[in-house]
Amino acid sequence: MGGLGGLGGLGGLGGLGGLASVGGLDGLAFANSPAAADALIRTRDGIAGSWAPPTANPAALQLEDPNNLERWEPWVRASVFDFELVSKLGFRRVGNAMQLRHLSWPTSGWAASYKPFVSISRPSVAQFKQYLVFLDRYADLRGDRGSEILTQMGGAATFLSAIPFLRSDRTRFTLELIAAAVRLANFTEMRFKQALAARRPMEYAPQVQPIILTPSHGSFPSGHATETFASASVLARLLRASGTQPYADPSWHDQMMRLASRVAINRTVAGVHFPADSAAGCCLGLALGAYLWRRCTGGANYDSFAFNGGLYPLVSAGLAPPLDGDFYWEEIETTMFAGGTAPYIQRTGVQPLQPSPILAWLWAKARAEWS
Repeated sequence: MGGLGGLGGLGGLGGLGGLASVGGLDGLAFANSPAAADALIRTRDGIAGSWAPPTANPAALQLEDPNNLERWEPWVRASVFDFELVSKLGFRRVGNAMQLRHLSWPTSGWAASYKPFVSISRPSVAQFKQYLVFLDRYADLRGDRGSEILTQMGGAATFLSAIPFLRSDRTRFTLELIAAAVRLANFTEMRFKQALAARRPMEYAPQVQPIILTPSHGSFPSGHATETFASASVLARLLRASGTQPYADPSWHDQMMRLASRVAINRTVAGVHFPADSAAGCCLGLALGAYLWRRCTGGANYDSFAFNGGLYPLVSAGLAPPLDGDFYWEEIETTMFAGGTAPYIQRTGVQPLQPSPILAWLWAKARAEWS
């Protein structure tokens, strides 16, 4: 995706929104206006009187207390969450692969070390050229999916909110959690895109002719796939953790995964992504979603993965799904978490993880909204 606003209509959490129409609070919407500033000057002059030193002190807030987070504005919390996540990540090229690593800290001291997390290598030029056949086939769906494609350009928030009951005035901490997942995905996907530097479909063939402006960053992995699978994965885990019916039922997870898959495939329909881009984005997004979940819930470890684009299935007549070179999210998720055997994805180990009281606070607040 092009920016950090992947949640689209679910943003704006920092405003007074619903409060503006509540009796007696309407004036807060204009608190920073020139008229309000002039009125406040006159009011203070009229009521403050002579200066009197205060005789009482506010209670000191505890140092590094996650409960202080509720006192801050949403955008401030977002910065704290982002630092908590991104400061523990590192990137490095190893041969033809780009590696994302987690910075593991000891229980004391500063002798930290980077542990494997996600490694991605891209397909060859010959493979990408083979995958162009899907751009031609999927183009037949453009008339049916045009409105979806245009609405999803800024993210899939509108579509994700149509499955569980998401509203900024009802599930604000859940939305902050999802937004943190989207931003984490954006930071990592863009770093992979820069490193892997894969050309867009229209650079291979003049007949691709996308129906939207091709983004000016790398094609592989897909940002829409990464962000939507990451946020859908985190939301599905949150609903399951709530234990509240019907949201804890697996059908909610499956529906959100289908949505993420449709968003990813729509980018191929639009003419700006290959199926292999979506597959790599799905793998990265699911890995990030699981990682964020583990960090939020005090997990002692996380799973690491490798996506080998050179092993992504070639296009060949007579091959049945999922070996025909198209994108299939079920195969990817099953391989990553349920013992599947997609040849291009490998689980590379279980790595140590330290708890994050800050992220645990956010998870607890979000989970409580579904109880």
